[in-house]
Amino acid sequence: MSEASDAVLWSQMRSGDLDAWGLLFDRHAARIYRFCLRFVGSEDAEDTLSDTYLEVWRSRRSFAVQGDTALPILLAIARRAGQKRLRSARRRARGDSVVAMAGTTPVVDIADQVVADDEADRRRAWLRNQVPSLPAQFRDVYELVVYAEMPYDEVSHVLGVPVGTVKSRMSRVRQSLQQRAGDPAADHNEGNPDQLVAERTRP
Repeated sequence: MSEASDAVLWSQMRSGDLDAWGLLFDRHAARIYRFCLRFVGSEDAEDTLSDTYLEVWRSRRSFAVQGDTALPILLAIARRAGQKRLRSARRRARGDSVVAMAGTTPVVDIADQVVADDEADRRRAWLRNQVPSLPAQFRDVYELVVYAEMPYDEVSHVLGVPVGTVKSRMSRVRQSLQQRAGDPAADHNEGNPDQLVAERTRP
């Protein structure tokens, strides 16, 4: 069964085959994990992967594989799971903020402060927070290229657009993010993250 196509495995999974579910997910787990890592960050990546794994099973009868790969479906489910994680994290952060304001002034732990001041983490967080505000067609390309680490030809196949369109949209994304990074009012707090934008969006 391990050599079966994604379409065959999904069909078997729809019929309740747990082995097909496991084989399908194992086949794409590494790429889905990298997507989760970049979408929600390292702290919640594994939990988001687990959420995705369970949601694939729960919603297996809602999808059918078109073509030779289930990756677009898996990424869509992973994105939805990641969005739920991010919303929960924001709610927790608001709750923690209220508790902190109601209590005494906290004593800042030096180790915690060092972690909080880590420049690379703030750059990644700033960049990750910009993605939801991109236009949908540009956001889809960015997430597949950067989060899922898919080459342009695969992104072209998944989205049903020419490779030239994928490249053009990524160029527009680079320009938009670099403009935001260079804005003195940009809320990234650690200096200009132009280098990270270039690294994450280079052709």
